[in-house]
Amino acid sequence: GGASGGILPASLGDVPLDFDTLQAHGCFIGSAAIVVLSDKDSAKEMALNAIRFFEDESCGQCTPCRVGTAKAAHLMEKSEWNTDLLEELSQVMEDVSICGLGQAAPNPIRCAIKYFPEEFDDGS
Repeated sequence: GGASGGILPASLGDVPLDFDTLQAHGCFIGSAAIVVLSDKDSAKEMALNAIRFFEDESCGQCTPCRVGTAKAAHLMEKSEWNTDLLEELSQVMEDVSICGLGQAAPNPIRCAIKYFPEEFDDGS
């Protein structure tokens, strides 16, 4: 689904790419683009790159998206993520942002936390 579609682990590589199935995994089809990461790549880095992209692409009209993407990027640049705060921020962005960009921007954050917990265990 592109940058906002979410990040899934290889163990879910056989999940059908349709709206309902992906939604159950916290993702969506978006642009239908698929990015494959190797075992040398980091879901945390992928999520940070995505949120930086959304911060740059935000039109700035609504505060949840404008400030939310900037705040998320700031929190994610730290070696240890405050996952509780990021989840709270993600929920506000999803619920209150005016457009789909702000509503979908948290998807990579949530997926990284949900599907790649090993990246959060050692503070990396």
